[in-house]
Amino acid sequence: MALSPSGPPKLNRKFLLVSLALIVLAGILVYANSLGGQLVWDDETLVRYNPYIKDWSHLPKIFTSRLGSVAKEAGAFYRPVQTFTYLVNYSFGRLNVTGYHLMNMAWHILAALSLFGLIQILFKDGKLSLLCALLFIVHPIHTEAVAYISGRADSLAAFFIFLSFILYLKHGEKKGVFVLGGMMISYVLALLSKEISLILPPLVFFYHYAFSKPVDKKAFSVLAGTLIGYILWRLLVVGGGSVAEGIPPAFFERLPGVFVALTNYYRLLVLPFDLHMEYGGLLFPYAEPKAIVGVVLLALTLLYVLSKRRRDPFLFFAAGWFFITLLPSSNLFFPINAYMAEHWLYLPSIGFFLIVARFLIALYEDQKHKGLAIAVMIGLLAFYGVLTVRQNRYWNNSIDFYKRMLHYAPSSSRLYNNLAKAYHDDGKNDELIEILRAAIQLQSDNALAHNNLGNAYKETGNFKEAVRSYQQAIAIDPKHAGPYYNLSTIYSDIENKKDEAIALLNKSIELSPNFSKSYNKLGLIYLERGETEKTIELLGCAMKLNPDDPEVYHNFGYVYIQTGDYRTAEDMYLKAIKADPNYVSAYNDLAIIYFTQEKYAKAVEYCDKAVSLGSSNPSLLEALKPYR
Repeated sequence: MALSPSGPPKLNRKFLLVSLALIVLAGILVYANSLGGQLVWDDETLVRYNPYIKDWSHLPKIFTSRLGSVAKEAGAFYRPVQTFTYLVNYSFGRLNVTGYHLMNMAWHILAALSLFGLIQILFKDGKLSLLCALLFIVHPIHTEAVAYISGRADSLAAFFIFLSFILYLKHGEKKGVFVLGGMMISYVLALLSKEISLILPPLVFFYHYAFSKPVDKKAFSVLAGTLIGYILWRLLVVGGGSVAEGIPPAFFERLPGVFVALTNYYRLLVLPFDLHMEYGGLLFPYAEPKAIVGVVLLALTLLYVLSKRRRDPFLFFAAGWFFITLLPSSNLFFPINAYMAEHWLYLPSIGFFLIVARFLIALYEDQKHKGLAIAVMIGLLAFYGVLTVRQNRYWNNSIDFYKRMLHYAPSSSRLYNNLAKAYHDDGKNDELIEILRAAIQLQSDNALAHNNLGNAYKETGNFKEAVRSYQQAIAIDPKHAGPYYNLSTIYSDIENKKDEAIALLNKSIELSPNFSKSYNKLGLIYLERGETEKTIELLGCAMKLNPDDPEVYHNFGYVYIQTGDYRTAEDMYLKAIKADPNYVSAYNDLAIIYFTQEKYAKAVEYCDKAVSLGSSNPSLLEALKPYR
């Protein structure tokens, strides 16, 4: 069965509706258990601590800044559409993580639906389109792009790439400015979603070459012009950056890793076991067995596909799709900070699914093997679906997530550091120091691990070692704001060190002007000095940057108590509780305000809530006894 894009589409309405429903249902079934996932890895920077997504006034900055720029960690990535979708998420549910996972699932489903449409237009075969889309939506290789909130860029880019490709093909059938405009807008959105979208014009050109179709010169010129405009915007407005950390390895050092990755990709598409993140920027010798296997696999694939090029353009196109979409993340043209990553198969996997789907459809259309084909299809989809559901579970708990990753990358200092943070966030502090020491032993210049070790020492009351760790972190990376802030929290409690604390906080603000806690802490120091106006100004900056921080509202409440403005203080304490319903200090302070105002019923209510959260204020409890 050699498919080629010819003839009118033959898809009845009932089959279309059933197909769309099956794709949506499959997406929901395999990713429903991802909705309970936590924020992990880059989610902290891109979502939790990203002020750009917390106020619509930051919209211009979203479209003129690189990803991660809010934390002074901007690399080469420029994905404003991804950040914009986080802004939409935040507007509806603030930091309710379920909403972010739900949107990830929705975009993956939309990508699968648009893939169904693209394949149907290309090959006019409903069964092929449906099976390919189902394989795409359930295959576990995509869990990293779906269960990981920061992986959303893959499904966003894929959806808009497919939509733009569809409209390009439609323009060939039906000329029109609206189709052309829709194609251009879709491609712009794809480019602003992820850099991989650069491959669309080469992919479209390859489609024409594979099937000997004439190029739609007008539509292709619009695609090419859009790409040129995007490149100019990146260079002149946004700026570039490196996608590799440190000194990048030379081409011939990276080359064996390209073939090791290819061997792994082939295996993961067929047997997707042992999936994980953090493959790292490993370098391999030329004698590495997987590198040799990769060379052989590539040679055999090219020889077979090219030998069938004229008789089987479908196979040529599917294989070409795989390699063309893989090239940008292959480490061939420029170094990247990992030799491979599972989410880099989000688009290339479609070439594999096309070949598998065609084989199974051909088997199905042979009456002798129809039953076998149905059994294999159902079995394969169920097999991949179950593996996806199982893989999602690893993303639901950050401790389990990092432990699993350490199993595959035991020499990763960064993973030990992230595991320590996960333990800390979960209130499990007993093992922190040992975990962080392990991270530093693996990488002595890991500034973040030294900083977090300082935090661990500080929480145990070992301030001498905490100061030493913060100072080491600053010495290793003087451009990282965290240790300046953390060291200031120790010095701010020492009378003769307060000026140093102020200097440290000003330095942290200089390095990371979007870090709200620095403004908050600096405001409290000025409050101690009686500079109320300066305090209110600084706390206002903190509140604008992070409107989810109950501590800022609580501190504002304390400031207004000092000035005698109890009404505003009450409002601030209530906002602290809204931001965190378990913020016990706000309940205690509200109870005191209501007692002072002789609102005894309310005072009792808030005092009891504080007690239920573990707080004990004996004098307040005693004062409220007559009013119970």
